[in-house]
Amino acid sequence: MGLDTLKYLLDSNIIIYHLNGEKAATGFLKENWNVCSISRISYIEILSFDFPERIEKDVVELLNSFKIIDTSEDIARQCLLNRKLKKIKIPDNIILATAQVFRLILVTRNICDFFSLYDNVLDIFEQK
Repeated sequence: MGLDTLKYLLDSNIIIYHLNGEKAATGFLKENWNVCSISRISYIEILSFDFPERIEKDVVELLNSFKIIDTSEDIARQCLLNRKLKKIKIPDNIILATAQVFRLILVTRNICDFFSLYDNVLDIFEQK
């Protein structure tokens, strides 16, 4: 899957909601799986949870099914620009900057964390 076919960058919380059985997150993933990606920082954040070993294998498989976008110099530069405009946690900033650099819609439950820096943010829980 190339980056040009992607539409969405998933915030870590969307994957966590899906793993916890939230229908909105699961439904969104089922409908949009082929155009979703995650940041490497989301991969790290999600696997930082203390999953039982039998579940962790499935979570790794789930995460690897997405296009994983690694950090880059462009993402680092965008993080620095964002930080000048708003105090934002480094993991959130990396996720946000990844969406900005690749012009992807950032899918998150916490739009207030990002919206003042990027207007291409979607809260799938608000769509009802």
